Amino acid sequence: MNTNCMSRYLSILTLFIVFFASYANALELTGNVYTELEYTNNSALDSTQTQDDVSQNLGLDLNVLENRKSIQASANFRVEGEKYYNDSFSDRASLSAGFGLFNLDLIDSFLNWQTSFTRTEVLTDASDTNTPDNREYRNILRTGPTISYQYSSTSLLALNVNYVGVENSEEDASDTQRVNGLLNFRYLFNPMTKFSINSAYQEILGIDSGSDSDENYEVIKLSVGLVRRFFLGDFQFNLGRTRLTPDQSDATESNYFDVQLNRDQLFRHDVSLTYLEDISDTSIGFESDEEGADQQSDSQRSTSGSDVIKRKRIDLSATRVFGNTNYTINGFWENESFVVLDRGEKSVGFSLGINQNLSQRLISEFEYRYEINDFVGQAELGKDKESTYRVGGVYRLSADMRVNGFTRFSSRYNSQNMNREYEEFAVGFGFVWSFL
Repeated sequence: MNTNCMSRYLSILTLFIVFFASYANALELTGNVYTELEYTNNSALDSTQTQDDVSQNLGLDLNVLENRKSIQASANFRVEGEKYYNDSFSDRASLSAGFGLFNLDLIDSFLNWQTSFTRTEVLTDASDTNTPDNREYRNILRTGPTISYQYSSTSLLALNVNYVGVENSEEDASDTQRVNGLLNFRYLFNPMTKFSINSAYQEILGIDSGSDSDENYEVIKLSVGLVRRFFLGDFQFNLGRTRLTPDQSDATESNYFDVQLNRDQLFRHDVSLTYLEDISDTSIGFESDEEGADQQSDSQRSTSGSDVIKRKRIDLSATRVFGNTNYTINGFWENESFVVLDRGEKSVGFSLGINQNLSQRLISEFEYRYEINDFVGQAELGKDKESTYRVGGVYRLSADMRVNGFTRFSSRYNSQNMNREYEEFAVGFGFVWSFL
């Protein structure tokens, strides 16, 4: 593990943002202080050894945005402390979520340098229960130049080279240093249609892990793309091939599909449909994970060991606002498999969320989620069926302060393995103060 190294990277990025933002006249700064108290009758989500506990989160959100011609900088940091009063889990304090972006135009419309830092949460064991003891963090730092050449008013050629540092908090997980190179040609056919040809090369420069079986990888990706805009929507399509070559075993290839369709006011709903098919190594995951894409499944991938993961995923969402009420329906299907471990997981699920403005100050909330997880190659785990009901509300005390409360019931059933079953009832209250 190279924790000090990643902490140093984050400190340097923060100094960059603060230094350049001090000269800016368009700096936007916002911040929140929040706390939440939650009681649960089954803190470990266990079938038999249930334990009551009261947990409290106390945190600080700080958001910085600077946008001008030559400098674009943003930062979103969350420092959070979590305490368990009945000691079902260890207390912790950490930078639980954060995203930073710093972009400097060195030569206008030709050369710029971009740096970003993302921090996401993953499960140490993807087949285990989502509790604090099974959660780890993944830090990803990207930095490097981009050269853009405007061949004509309709054609653009761009070359991007990045150093990427990946750190996982799990001791046995793979921490990597890699270099990325992307070459992109874009052609604007008309104001509504854009074509692209893309190539990407990635190589791991070094790997740090407690496991002797970790491998270095070389990744090559070629694709063509189309963006088509139309009235009240757009269609984006990328098709290609990805080849991932470990240094000690056979190469793995996969089709690359990244398709997205957005349509507003379709049968009075705003609809979004996406499909992804690709491969990656487990130490860094997929770009959609890094970008924080909204996913229904809580079964984020394991950080332990070094493996090749294949993913196929479909997401569909529909949102409607009418009067004082809005609701969102989400559905997903996902098939993931590990090449070396020769196992995987098939998941399907949906959720429904409804919010209603009962008054200018009071908002009611309702959410229902249902998910089925089938563990391929692990017959002893069976098939999990999980459901969650949540009822809550938010009340604004003032323009800067609000309180919230909720009641939640969660359950998991498994007809083949009763040890994986559990039921949980929880209730919580929170307070948020926007001080900037």
